[in-house]
Amino acid sequence: MRRVNDPGLSKQVSILRSLLRLDIRQLYALRSAVRPGERSLIDFVYKVGARIEKIGKRRRHFRLMACPPLTMWQLFLPKLGDSTSQRIHQTYLQGLWRERGTIARIGLLLGVVLWSVPLHVAAIVWMTAINGRAISRIHKKSVVRLMLEQLQVGLRYNILAPWYFQFDLHDDHKRRRAGEYLHRSELKGGLYKLANRHLTHRKKNLLGDKSSFHDICIAAGLPTLTEIAIAQDGAVLNRSGSPVSLPFVDLFAKPVASRGGSGAQVWLYFGEESWQSATGERLSASGLIEHFSRLSRTQAILIQKRAVPHPTLSDLSNGALPTARLLTIKGEVDWEPVVGLLRMAIGANRMVDNFHAGGIAANIDFSTGVLGRATDIGLTPDIGWVDVHPDTGGTITGRVLPYWAETLKLASRAHSVFREQVVAGWDIAILAEGPVLVEGNAAADTDIHQRVSGLPLGSGKFGEMFLPLLLKAIEVAGNGPW
Repeated sequence: MRRVNDPGLSKQVSILRSLLRLDIRQLYALRSAVRPGERSLIDFVYKVGARIEKIGKRRRHFRLMACPPLTMWQLFLPKLGDSTSQRIHQTYLQGLWRERGTIARIGLLLGVVLWSVPLHVAAIVWMTAINGRAISRIHKKSVVRLMLEQLQVGLRYNILAPWYFQFDLHDDHKRRRAGEYLHRSELKGGLYKLANRHLTHRKKNLLGDKSSFHDICIAAGLPTLTEIAIAQDGAVLNRSGSPVSLPFVDLFAKPVASRGGSGAQVWLYFGEESWQSATGERLSASGLIEHFSRLSRTQAILIQKRAVPHPTLSDLSNGALPTARLLTIKGEVDWEPVVGLLRMAIGANRMVDNFHAGGIAANIDFSTGVLGRATDIGLTPDIGWVDVHPDTGGTITGRVLPYWAETLKLASRAHSVFREQVVAGWDIAILAEGPVLVEGNAAADTDIHQRVSGLPLGSGKFGEMFLPLLLKAIEVAGNGPW
């Protein structure tokens, strides 16, 4: 029988506790410590979560994410409303409904009662157990009232318990605008696909492969990070197809098809033709090549020169490269940036700045390039909102980003090249020499922007530009399937 002090068992207990507490930073640290090929409880839970998020049969455009919308009953109202956000919500519900036959529609309605409502209630209990005491103390509300508010925004606006806390809807002012928030289940569940299919003649998502992304950027003259090699099927080769000799610089490596910074590695040049990882492992040039070769037998690895931020932004970095995330959307003439934020890593994670890896982000004022207050993903009460970087003490609020006008132009130029998407998210690093593209995101997430800005996108510039695209796509589709 295993003893309680068994290191393997202790590690699994730590993972389980972090999962139950939704400690994103600790989960990322534990996941990063898993050796290649080793099975991890975290990976299993992530895979189950990804599967649940895409539950249900894929249709032409529209799919369920996690559960049928709690607002399916609104389909039977004469009219949901005339506001931009209401019409976007209605378009998703109508698309979800019209692509299904009679039996599938009955299944949707039964799914709301038998799956969505119980899931929402369970999420309320879980999220309140994590956040209730702290939020109750700050807002002077009882835990029961917080739970009733979560139930109400779920049934009325399809905002499940995690997003109630993520969007700070325990704030009465923000909750009054709950219906204006757009949901990833709507956008990624069909609305993006509807617009792309009928307005861009999309053939392939060119943003999904980081290697192809680099090639297209170079061909189009878009500044991007320096690529050293691609490791694939055991071979570590440069762009000409020749075996690579590693330059004596700090290196950054990531899976070609990764999401959320998963699998990223930093190797610092240690001198004497050797490199050291974040875990203290030290390898020679040949040893590091063999390391990348071994990893590439299960997934292709992109190897880049490690970039460092502009000197005026160095105190907003704990070692990981901070990046601006800009959302652009197809306009009548050009592709326009509509919202933006700066992401920063904190704590033990010194690899990537991703929100879902436990980082923080600050909203950017588009007219000035000035940063607002920073916050984390908002699923737990431990960070909240901060004016300075928790690790370095660097001032965030009021900081002016260098090269801001150039950064906006780069996002627009990038979308004009990768025009297969009506909406795209761009990760841009601001270096000493100017802004450079890190990567692009096809199914751009809006949750992070709504969390950081404190404003719903349904009633802002994004919603105002996105709704006409949806209506145009439906018009192009005619009487056939959307």
